Amino acid sequence: MFSIESIVLIGAGNWGLTLGALLAKRLPVRVWALDAAEVGRVNAKLGSKAKSSSPRAGSMVIEEKFATDINPVRTLVVVAVPSGQVRNVARELAQHAREPLVLCVSKGFDAERQCTMSEVIRQEIPGASVVVLTGPTIANEVAQGKPTRAVLACDNLMHMALVKGALRNELISFEVSRYPTHHEICGALKGIVAIAAGLADGLELGANVQGVLMTEGLRELAVVASFFGIPESVVYGISGAGDLITTCISPDSRNRRLGSLLARGRTLQQALDEVGMTVEGVAMSQTIETLWSLDVSIPLFHMVNAILRGHACDPPAEIAALIARI
Repeated sequence: MFSIESIVLIGAGNWGLTLGALLAKRLPVRVWALDAAEVGRVNAKLGSKAKSSSPRAGSMVIEEKFATDINPVRTLVVVAVPSGQVRNVARELAQHAREPLVLCVSKGFDAERQCTMSEVIRQEIPGASVVVLTGPTIANEVAQGKPTRAVLACDNLMHMALVKGALRNELISFEVSRYPTHHEICGALKGIVAIAAGLADGLELGANVQGVLMTEGLRELAVVASFFGIPESVVYGISGAGDLITTCISPDSRNRRLGSLLARGRTLQQALDEVGMTVEGVAMSQTIETLWSLDVSIPLFHMVNAILRGHACDPPAEIAALIARI
């Protein structure tokens, strides 16, 4: 069996750079940034951290995308861009590698085509082998040297073993699964619950209410998972409950912050602009609304979608009614 000798990382955001620097301690890592300006910005950021103990201080080469010399047998391509960019990135990658080994760390769901990020990559690169990494992986915490655990999922055991070996590090431990879409769907749904937790926080409703909303959110995650044939072991594992809890309580959570901003009077667009990064729960809430029309019991998901779309103008009353109803 061949081994991975180098890593190409597409995406120079917080999670991409944190993961890349962590992996660069063992393997050469090339980061493909958006353009020359992005290369300069990333190099400046890495340079400013060179004297710190952060994993980001690892040795990486930042390049303007895309290089053409990808060895599909020896190179792991890590896709770490926002979900809305995954399809375009995969389409461009397909021009340089017909059968790449890809690690997808992008969380989200393609609402238009109703598919997960690994499925998006396979649609654009039919010959790709895709491994998914998901779970409670707040970038800033990993960058500070704090440990966590994540899931690696792939239907090909050989490729999963290869990637697991290449990702060996001192901060992130891994469990494995053969069903990537199960874990991706749970990872996409948890953002809706975090928006609800952020709403409660911004309205200063207290920890009790946030706890109730998280509990209901986990119940609804289990309901939706059952609808899609996802076993309870995934729902209550680290890519389900673990990621949900992390996203609901972390101050670095974009979904939670969006909810908090909405509670403080921002419009949806103003809140999105202030967060400044993709908030996956927004698109997923509209996607999952179809299940409400089919009488699937997801009142919290329905409430969040109504608030996001401006169909519910009194969030405190909506939350109080939801709590009384459940």
